[in-house]
Amino acid sequence: MTRRWLLYGFLGLAFYLVFLVATAPAAWVSWVLVRASRGVVSLYRPAGTVWRGRGDLVIHVAFTPPQSLGAARWSINPLWLFTGQIHTHAAVHGPGTEAQADFGVGYRRIVLSDVVASFPAQLVGVFYSPAALASPAGQVHIGAKRLALNSGTLSGDAVVQWQQAASSLSSVRPLGDYRLYLDGHGQSAVLRLQTLGGSLAMSGQGSWQPATGQLRFSGLVRPTANAAALEPLLRLFGADQGGGRRNLEISARLTIL
Repeated sequence: MTRRWLLYGFLGLAFYLVFLVATAPAAWVSWVLVRASRGVVSLYRPAGTVWRGRGDLVIHVAFTPPQSLGAARWSINPLWLFTGQIHTHAAVHGPGTEAQADFGVGYRRIVLSDVVASFPAQLVGVFYSPAALASPAGQVHIGAKRLALNSGTLSGDAVVQWQQAASSLSSVRPLGDYRLYLDGHGQSAVLRLQTLGGSLAMSGQGSWQPATGQLRFSGLVRPTANAAALEPLLRLFGADQGGGRRNLEISARLTIL
């Protein structure tokens, strides 16, 4: 009799724990985002559950007001938890912003698939503060079929386009349209920039090392029209190499995991 009651008690506790997990509030997702992003990303007014919910996605950057990215929705497939992974589909909708992607997260591993995103270029300054000094404008589009970041290696490719690019540092609007290719090859990712059209041509190539976060890029910037109006902006890139050409050199550290 005692064993039977112990079995009933164990089963009751197990079902209760399953109930708690199944009905876990969406606020838990906000807590995870804050912890994982070190306070940079949070979720305002979360509703629903951990497995299927919604809320306002907000970015917090020092010395600037909180920036809303839009309304976020997500769904998580709990069956993947038995493999030690989290698989979720997420989408964000806001003013000028549309984004959706599938995420797979495991230990020191992130897999993004079917990524389609479009957002105002001003948001780049929110994620990368040095860019805010140039007050970028225009629209940024990102597409990627599959990107896998795993313990210092990257596989897959992505395309980033900056359309109707503009900056507060120049009166020329737009400066042009640009496309950046990213091609992951294990321990290194190749970057390639090309100009699709416009008054300011930018080109070059570089690499990113996922393990160390080291980013290096080397290229050229030159005017194809409105050279006189572009000269104040071009001077920021350094000395004239002839014909208004300037070197474009970037060396930075970008870490994700």
